[in-house]
Amino acid sequence: MWLYKKFKNMASKPVGILGKIMVRKLNGERHAVLADWGFPHLKMAKNADCLDCGCGGGANIKRLLSMTSGKVFGVDFSKVAVAETKKTNKSEVRSGRCQVFCADVRELPFENAKFDAVTAFETIYYWQLEDSFKEVFRCLKPGGKFMIVNEAAGLNPANFEWEKTIKGLKIYNAAQISSALKSAGFAEIAVDEIAEKDYICVVAKKS
Repeated sequence: MWLYKKFKNMASKPVGILGKIMVRKLNGERHAVLADWGFPHLKMAKNADCLDCGCGGGANIKRLLSMTSGKVFGVDFSKVAVAETKKTNKSEVRSGRCQVFCADVRELPFENAKFDAVTAFETIYYWQLEDSFKEVFRCLKPGGKFMIVNEAAGLNPANFEWEKTIKGLKIYNAAQISSALKSAGFAEIAVDEIAEKDYICVVAKKS
């Protein structure tokens, strides 16, 4: 039981051997299904420069690389996740089209107005929303988009059990996410949900 709990707590910051198992799990089928649903919500130019926050195992960076001819960056708080993301996208990392950094989303290592699009899949559960969203806003170009995709939207009461079993995890609903985005400076916010799956996708645009 203690090992199971320890493994689940790796979701926020994977470390060591269990962390390697966790980030590889993040590249698995369950998360791929969520990404299949989420990505069509993101409309961007074919040469867009993108950032994936909380890049985990790097599968969503690989998708972004297939969607744009621009550069794709990733950040994760976990060194294990950064290493796995680089491994998943090794040819693009070698060519320089993909760069991955170990960083806190509240202190992104990028200049102002760098990105056309920023994505965050299954990660804002661990964020301090307003500070993190302000930092994403800073790094977006005018007209840039920030897409959040979660498989727990606060619509299924059973999913709140995860808050009890995973340290530092908090499930946010559409109203809470939208409020924090507005406080960060975003004006145009679109929300899509699938109640029976408890999926949520939020796309916010920087004016």
